[in-house]
Amino acid sequence: MGLSGIFGYLKSLEAKNSLHVAIGYILVAYFFHAVQITFYKSGHFTVVPQSLFLRSFFSLIFIFMFQYKENYYPKNRTRYLVQSQTLGAFGSLFYFYGINFISLSEGAILFATNSIWSQLMVSLMNRERITKSRFINSIICIIGIVLVVNPTLTVDDPVMHIVGCLCILICSVIQSLGFIIMKKIGPEVPSTITTSYFHIMIIFTSSLQQQYIGRFEYFDGYYKYIAGFSIFTMLGQLIQFRAQTLVTYDKLCNYTYSQTLYIIIIDYVIFNKILSLNGMIGGSLILFGVFKQLAEDKKSRG
Repeated sequence: MGLSGIFGYLKSLEAKNSLHVAIGYILVAYFFHAVQITFYKSGHFTVVPQSLFLRSFFSLIFIFMFQYKENYYPKNRTRYLVQSQTLGAFGSLFYFYGINFISLSEGAILFATNSIWSQLMVSLMNRERITKSRFINSIICIIGIVLVVNPTLTVDDPVMHIVGCLCILICSVIQSLGFIIMKKIGPEVPSTITTSYFHIMIIFTSSLQQQYIGRFEYFDGYYKYIAGFSIFTMLGQLIQFRAQTLVTYDKLCNYTYSQTLYIIIIDYVIFNKILSLNGMIGGSLILFGVFKQLAEDKKSRG
């Protein structure tokens, strides 16, 4: 069975049960995301926009080689592509800057708050009153965030540890809004097109930031890490974006936390790092608040 046969089979599965297929896509996509972050962390990149620019440049070339005949300006969808992927690009700049100063596990747990932000944003957009339960769940998550960010931890630079955590939280908020907009793109637009827009926006935003930084870096094995970073980012995004156009994001929220599990394992096995007691308690509170809210939302929808 060739690639066309595999893609045809997957499309037939999507037509039969889009939710289950989307869940499977998300579990695979977030494993690839965990691997690409591992390549980035292993490379010890210090000039963030340079590494993001190269990642997107190589990814775009690869995608265009196979998808150059696709319609890159889908009717009534282009503005949603630009809006959602611009937000994704800005979020990535914050994320990869912040992850330099904290562990992968801390980053994954803080990024898990995106479900809370998404739910709050949807409520505000629909002009719904924020319920007492939602407010309490948000407070639980905020307490967890404070424990994870805790500047009294034994770290090399407590100030930069806080900066790193705040960058991940900013990324989480920005990309949550991007995920909400992404649903408007619809399944008719191939995920390769959505991924291409993301990388175009990354190239644009990282180029602007690189002008401000004004320096470059290179070390032995640099392009090996960039290659791994690029390949697994592209694979993860192709699959993730496809899943997010099949069903609404709230149906997939529970399964995005598979990345947290993947990363905690990778952080321990590869980097020999484990969360502090405060980090474990804070992470547990964040995940508890998120899952409690998701369960309540599912129950309210009947």
